[in-house]
Amino acid sequence: MDEYILELNHITKIFPGVKALQDVNFQLKRGEIHALMGENGAGKSTFIKVITGVHQPEEGTMKLDGQPVQFKSTRDSQEAGIVCIYQHSTAYPDLSVTENIFLGHEITKGKMKALQWKEMHAKAQELLDRLGADIDSRASMGTLSVAQQQLVEIAKALSSQARIIIMDEPTAALTKRESEELYEYTEKLREGGASIIFISHRFEDMYRLADRVTVLRDAQYIGTWDVDAISNEDMIIAMVGREIKQLFPKRKIEIGEEILRVEKLGRTGYFKDISFDVKKGEIVALTGLVGAGRSEVAETIFGIAQPSEGTIYVDGKEVKVKSPTDATCAGLGLLPEDRQKQALILDWEISKNIGLGNMDRFRDGPWYNKTKESKTAQELAEKMAVKASSIYDKASSLSGGNQQKVVVAKALTSNLKLIIMDEPTKGVDVGAKAAIYEIMGELAEQGYGILLISSEMPEVLGMADRIIVMKSGRITAEFKSEEANQAKILEAAMLGE
Repeated sequence: MDEYILELNHITKIFPGVKALQDVNFQLKRGEIHALMGENGAGKSTFIKVITGVHQPEEGTMKLDGQPVQFKSTRDSQEAGIVCIYQHSTAYPDLSVTENIFLGHEITKGKMKALQWKEMHAKAQELLDRLGADIDSRASMGTLSVAQQQLVEIAKALSSQARIIIMDEPTAALTKRESEELYEYTEKLREGGASIIFISHRFEDMYRLADRVTVLRDAQYIGTWDVDAISNEDMIIAMVGREIKQLFPKRKIEIGEEILRVEKLGRTGYFKDISFDVKKGEIVALTGLVGAGRSEVAETIFGIAQPSEGTIYVDGKEVKVKSPTDATCAGLGLLPEDRQKQALILDWEISKNIGLGNMDRFRDGPWYNKTKESKTAQELAEKMAVKASSIYDKASSLSGGNQQKVVVAKALTSNLKLIIMDEPTKGVDVGAKAAIYEIMGELAEQGYGILLISSEMPEVLGMADRIIVMKSGRITAEFKSEEANQAKILEAAMLGE
């Protein structure tokens, strides 16, 4: 039997004017978990679409079980035993779990092909139980969490007896606990005989799961390594093409006067007795486990929700923040956690999205000055190093990192003093993270205060001047950067009173 269940050699895919893949090689061993990594735009998605038959390559060959194959459609690849579980669920929310699992290969009986619902419900429940998933097969898909929906997708792959399972950024929208559970389910798939391609930009996923890793960069094959033989530093160089010597830029910034102070802030059911301050040029991290109340504190400071108690001060003066407009007028800005739903209109141009940050700035009397908006958008897009062919490109065409840069540019159209950044590097690759950290450092240098809400420990330790830890809606510890470490922060987040 051939060592490799799947081989792709010298794959080249060309779209009009663009080489989306150039001479890419890939080999998947039987029973292995193989990580596929690279920055956004490296070619990972196109490569997967070649494997699954969505795209056909201009050059190169593909072998399955040592035999040449050509997939003209996704049906071809599925019939060959290849299934892809996408980052964003492709399930039908109004159908039951069972219907989603057996969609396209329903169990029928007789000449009339009568659907065997009892048998399908039983088999679906058996698959879910085998994964250890606490999900009722008769439940509506729309009632499930993102993590549960992914488990249903895995059960669907099992029901089709998939031999090769491609998992596309499966942990991107999951909490740390949900990610750990997904790792266990993935191992069960391997134990069941499946070979797995695991696409991720998170090093933690790679080290936790994969046997080998292949890196793509700028549409080209860079190399394949055993995971236990490659360091973080070498992975970064492979992915971005350069050494990021200082992922977290350290600048000698003189901390100035207080910008924001909250005293005994509370919001019934979410948090209580929250007191801290942020000064000019200072980056203060607010961290803790999911559900600690960090984002709720940010929403309250920014006027999205109202406090039940406590006081907010800006520049030493009490302010009543009853809406985001009040917050912006006071000099406070917010980069929300879910940029696609809360900060951007994806079908709009980059320039329009940036202009939304302060529409009054672009008014001339009763008229809206598009020329002024475009000029400001161009300046800010260049300042943020947004990678786009034009400011008139749609925001949906940008990578996650570049979308985040547009959100920062949008915030800078207003006369802000302090920016709240809620999980600013969530869902972006290592190169984009480095760019966002650089921007944060530059903003601090310019005198902005930054309240960083993050659950990424290296980010918190690397960027913050002070670290505030929350647990169950209360502050449990505060550290200066030089006295903090991961153990202290986790202890305060998990055990603090």
